[in-house]
Formats: sequence, C-alpha cells, structure tokens
Amino acid sequence: MPTAIEIIDPCIGTYTRVLPVGPGVCDVCHGAPNTGWPRCYSCAQTVGQVSHPVELVVPISLTELLGQLHHVLRSYKREDYPASVRDGFRQQVSALLARFLWKHGDCIQAAAGEEWGCLTIVPSSQGRAGEHPLEGAIRLFPSLRDQYRALLMPGTETAEHNRASDSAYAVTEDVSGLRVLLVDDTFTSGARAQSAASALQLAGARVVAMVLSDG
Repeated sequence: MPTAIEIIDPCIGTYTRVLPVGPGVCDVCHGAPNTGWPRCYSCAQTVGQVSHPVELVVPISLTELLGQLHHVLRSYKREDYPASVRDGFRQQVSALLARFLWKHGDCIQAAAGEEWGCLTIVPSSQGRAGEHPLEGAIRLFPSLRDQYRALLMPGTETAEHNRASDSAYAVTEDVSGLRVLLVDDTFTSGARAQSAASALQLAGARVVAMVLSDG
C-alpha cells in the first residue's frame, strides 16, 4: 500500500482551506454564520440541544459541493460501486486522516490542553450492517488502527438535521476516564457529532476534540 503522503499530496490542491475562528467564521464548525453572529445557526442549535457538546471542532477541509473531496467522501461508502473502486476512495480517506493527525496532532492537543488516549468514530445513527466504512478506513493505517476503539452504537433516539440528542448514541463499554478524539467524515448540521460527543461525556469520557474530514 502507498504511504499516506503518496496518496494525499497529489490531492491537496483540491481541498478548501479552513479559516481560523474569527469574524465571519463559525466558532464551532468554521463555516459561515449570519452577519454579526459568532456561530452558525446549525451549530447554535445542535450545541444547545445536548448536555455535553464538544466545541473544539477541527475540519481538515471545507467541502465544495460536487468537488473532489465531496466525491470521495460520498463514494467510499457507496455499496453500488465495485469493491475495488470503494477501496481506492477508502485509502484516500484513511491517508487524509493519518497524514493530518501526524502533521497537526500536536497542535490539536495543545489547543485542547490535553492528549487523547484513543480515537473513535461517529457511527451511523440508523445502524449499519457490518463494519462502518470509516472504521474500515481507519484500520488501513497502523497509526490510526492502534488508537481505535469502537465506543458507540445507535441509541434510543435518532439524531436528525439540526436536531441533536443525548440519547442518539449509547456507549459499548465502560469509558470512564477515557480521553477520546472523536472522528467523523462529514459534518452538516453537527447533530450526529454533538450527540455522539455528549453520549461519551455523559458516560464519563472526555472528548478532547472532534476531527472532520469534511466540514
């Protein structure tokens, strides 16, 4: 398998720069809030709907509709595509995350004021047969695989667009005292991600930060 650098370097020019938090940049997702507001409508809604949200959200790239990264993140989980095609896109997702954390992990930990001890993903809120595609991507690179723990499963409620819930996910094991890096592939309104973060923290974990392939 090629290295993360070999896979991702040719694609870097297609990614969209993420601006630092400030005027005109949402202080959670780094998207664009309405004029005069520090936080976009979706993040204001979803952060306020759960007991223990995470506000240190780190997008790797903002996504342009129908752009290259948008295509990759849609295609790596499409079951109607041949396995060989999905595998190629999955390598890109895995390499993107591995290279980003290798290059910027220390900065994330400095911003959080603490290190994480493991990483986990935001699973599908509806449940999914077999391994989640993002979980499969994470297992491709040892630097990610060695940190990974499957800590969440669907809960008694469903997270929907602009509608987060403490009960949308449940933990799969005792997470008391764990310091967790939460990973997701896409972030639309933040409902699923904030629901997952809150479920972990209600169970006794500490979500150090959330990293997104696509903001």
